[in-house]
Amino acid sequence: MSSSDHFPPRPAAPPVPAPAGRDAPGNAVAAPSLAALAGAAVLLLPVLDPLGGAPPWVLPLVAAGTGAAAGLALFRSWAAHRGHAAPELQNQAPATSPADSPPADSPSAGHGGGEAGSAADTARIAALEEALRESQRRMSVRLRAQQMAAMDARAELVRSIVHDFNNALGTVAGYADFLAADLPADSPQADYAERILIAVRRARPDFHRLVMAARMDPAAVVQEQAAGVLDQAAALLCTASATAASLAVRHDPATPDPLCDAGLLARTLAGLVAEIVLATGRGSELRFCLCAGPSGFACGGATGEGGGGDPDEDAAGAGWHVHRLLQPREGPHTLFELRVNGAPLADDLLFTLVDPLLSVRTRYRRGQPAREDADWPTALSTARRHDGGLSLLTHPVDGTAVRLYIPAASASRPAPAPAPAPAEPSLPPQQRKVPVLQVLVVEADQASGDRFQAGLEQQGFEVSVCDDLRDALDVVAEEPGFFNAVVIGPGLSALPAGMALAARLKELRGDLPCVLYGGEAGRGPDGAADLVLPTPVDLPRLARGVAALAAGGPGGGRSDGERG
Repeated sequence: MSSSDHFPPRPAAPPVPAPAGRDAPGNAVAAPSLAALAGAAVLLLPVLDPLGGAPPWVLPLVAAGTGAAAGLALFRSWAAHRGHAAPELQNQAPATSPADSPPADSPSAGHGGGEAGSAADTARIAALEEALRESQRRMSVRLRAQQMAAMDARAELVRSIVHDFNNALGTVAGYADFLAADLPADSPQADYAERILIAVRRARPDFHRLVMAARMDPAAVVQEQAAGVLDQAAALLCTASATAASLAVRHDPATPDPLCDAGLLARTLAGLVAEIVLATGRGSELRFCLCAGPSGFACGGATGEGGGGDPDEDAAGAGWHVHRLLQPREGPHTLFELRVNGAPLADDLLFTLVDPLLSVRTRYRRGQPAREDADWPTALSTARRHDGGLSLLTHPVDGTAVRLYIPAASASRPAPAPAPAPAEPSLPPQQRKVPVLQVLVVEADQASGDRFQAGLEQQGFEVSVCDDLRDALDVVAEEPGFFNAVVIGPGLSALPAGMALAARLKELRGDLPCVLYGGEAGRGPDGAADLVLPTPVDLPRLARGVAALAAGGPGGGRSDGERG
């Protein structure tokens, strides 16, 4: 037995293909052909000299024959190389079994990579869209914060200026009153003094209107029906002095219920119509439309289609010029829109009508007296007090639109419970025509005096502030019967000087009510103070106490009021 019988035969190895560059038949034919052509060319070069005298067709014929031979040789070389390359490609193909290849009907065959890429692209696009929305939300919040900060800064500046001018006017009016009383009635000097008093009396109510217009206290809101607000506004316009010849009221059935002060909102919408008629003098030409709808709604459908998007952006795309004075917050809103058809109103006129401070100045310049039920609320202050938004829109053909965005009730934002009525509400505006109480506030701290003045004026009092004890004594001594009460602030009440001031004021006028802050000392039948209140200062409580003391009249000034 040979050794080869113990081992299986070795598999035959496939023949190693020869390199194409060496043994290929094409190369074997091409190389000698090229060499022959090159040699023929070399040999022909010295032979061509005698052809110079030959006929002219001999030389082209020789060149054509040589070129044809060379082309034929190259073609045979290319054909041989192509036929030899096909078996090599078949031998080099990877050997795969049928089990390794995916079936033709498998989902991953041909489409798996495409579906995975499509899902990744969809997720990437969704992430980019969410990032864009988040960026827009942050920009909206930042813009609203900047707008509100600017409004607060303007209001604070106006309050401080009004406070200083009011004190200066009080001094001017006091000395002018002394002159008018001391001078002969028919003298020119007395006439000048009377004119000074008339000018002061005309300016002081407008300063008070400025202070009231600068208020941005949140409104007491409840869930109301938008249709009811529109009906109230239309009823108010029927009794207004300036009425529009054409007014349409529209209400979309899908309007959500707004969270609002219905009376304040209705007076704002009615005031917009009345002020536009007064400012333009074109009440018979302008056509007004009051409407309400969801936040994606627009009156007439020209500037929005109710698709739930931003109606101001849709309006800008439709050719409207949009001024967003107060960016609304995120969330559902009820859109109240006043449309004025015709030529668009000027931008400066629109800003004057909706801005609380500019509107007071305009009414003063027009000589427009205050309404008996107070001035019309402005759209910007109403939007701020409702935590909503405001936009002004103008179009060269379609006219003007004023949009108020009021937060709407929804499942995620339930309606707040009605606020409980205060123990003793402030007097309504129509009842403040009875003698207004004059209050003298004595406070060394100017900022504290400003707070006293603003808070008491909001309750319907006329307030004068003195920051010096001697000035307070001089003012009361010069005109003892002018003031109905004196309030000594916490900065002076804690000092002996504050108690001494109260005692001196009682010497000048025994029935003058005096209010002190902090402690029980000095109050009672033998003390100088009629009312002592604890700190910190509670302005509504102080207003009720002053009103109670002043209502006691002569001999009733020592009412206990609200004892600390």
